[in-house]
Amino acid sequence: MEAIKLTKLIGNSEESFYQLGLKDRDGHTFLLNHMQSVLSLGIPKIDKILREIAGNFFDSQQEKNSLYEAWLSNYANGLGISTRELVFTLLLPELSSCLSKWVPSLSSAMLGCSSFFFWDDKDQSPVHGRILDFPLVSSFDKYERTILYQFENLPKVYSFGSTGFPFASITSMNEFGVTLALHQKFTDVLNIHGRSVFDIGNELIFNVKTMEDALEILEQAQSITTWCFNMTFPDGRWLSADLMGDKLHYETGVIEKGSITYFNNDLLDSNLKTSDYHPYAIAPHNQMRKNSGESKIKKLEKKKSLSSFDVLKAMGTPNKEAFALGDKWCLDTLTPSSVQVLALCPQRAKALSIAGEAPKVFVGAYEEHLDIWEDPQIKLIKKKINNNASEYKEGLSEYMLAQVAFDHKDFTLAYHHIQMAHDLLAQTKWEVISEFYFLVFQFMKEKHKKVRATLLDQFQVLLPDLPEVLQDHAWLFIARLERILHKSTRVSEKDIKHPALKKVLELESKIPTLILHPTITLLMAPRLDLVDIIYPLS
Repeated sequence: MEAIKLTKLIGNSEESFYQLGLKDRDGHTFLLNHMQSVLSLGIPKIDKILREIAGNFFDSQQEKNSLYEAWLSNYANGLGISTRELVFTLLLPELSSCLSKWVPSLSSAMLGCSSFFFWDDKDQSPVHGRILDFPLVSSFDKYERTILYQFENLPKVYSFGSTGFPFASITSMNEFGVTLALHQKFTDVLNIHGRSVFDIGNELIFNVKTMEDALEILEQAQSITTWCFNMTFPDGRWLSADLMGDKLHYETGVIEKGSITYFNNDLLDSNLKTSDYHPYAIAPHNQMRKNSGESKIKKLEKKKSLSSFDVLKAMGTPNKEAFALGDKWCLDTLTPSSVQVLALCPQRAKALSIAGEAPKVFVGAYEEHLDIWEDPQIKLIKKKINNNASEYKEGLSEYMLAQVAFDHKDFTLAYHHIQMAHDLLAQTKWEVISEFYFLVFQFMKEKHKKVRATLLDQFQVLLPDLPEVLQDHAWLFIARLERILHKSTRVSEKDIKHPALKKVLELESKIPTLILHPTITLLMAPRLDLVDIIYPLS
């Protein structure tokens, strides 16, 4: 295992971004293909329309930030691709959010996140703990890197990202002592006059010294869709700000000794409900992660002296409920798609990161980023730990590789990885979840009557052992298979709890049995990272 790579960009910013593009040519192609596969429907004409929509957004925002535009253009030139193609890649998360209202299966390129704001007693400094969840497992982490931006007339900035993401907008900190972590939120906001979230994040981290600076920028900014900017400041204050097109809703507070504040992807505005928007699984997904985070915080706050390493280890170590069988199972803050786990301490010119491949389960290896503002060094540290984290990490990795294979439309590979996950995650709730998705993959591809009859039996047997978030889906598959095999179904709306999935059952009942399977599977999108399935009729 090697430490994460460090790239230094020094001097003229435009030339630096061009050189970064040259450096990123090979890795960017790999990442671009993965990004495009996540948002691809596999229908060429519709996929072409999506690219045109991205291009139109790009055309509408060209003159809004000349510095961002210049950096974007120079990076694209270095890559040897058009600026429009680069913009399409960077706009994929935005498109997946805003278009999911009309094409639900697009709501898959999610930047799920957790932020922990706390005080490090050892360093006597505010720290920003950060988990980044992103479905690009095996590509984002393969080309993971840090960048130190040291440009003329701008503050030094240190970012955590991957090849193909040139901007310091996802996770970063500056020499003034400010941190930034981007969280995606899901609403139906679509503002064609908005700016790219990477543009707004870039402006924040390269200009902000105080909370007041950040609010001044955000109050004047407009986003395309809904995003949250989670930030900490050198005076110990924190900001969590949802920008929803031209509307801003935010919360502020102070990081206090012995206390930890947690945020994920829930909407801050109490008048809005996350459960009202696609993907519908995000609401229980957020609640489970919140429960997990609060459990970890409760344990951490009992420590007499809290350090960044304590929080890093807790973020990367699943609670026992993540392994549990039965009703006690709870999705952890560390999810199958966690591609980064970090602790940022800019005032002490340091940071910590969990090393190795995603998902970033802590198995003893982590990196120390030291003397960041003067002479940055990255030190790989390995510690022995006595738990079953390694096998759990390997199992979750196979689980997410099944998602990656599905995104690339490779069902054979998806079958392989989900079977491996099932075996490695034995005696945990993930074993049952893996078996469920194996059955889903079979349902989508297998058309033989005997296979379908077996699938019906298997879904019925599996149903009571599934977590609540998947039981409604199991009922839907039972209904579909009964209709296909027997022309009718005993499943009714009273068997299903979620209102949106009740609606799916109702709408599917109107589809003639003869065309039911091809109609519903065409745009069906299993999302293993969300423990969900997204349907074209939802």
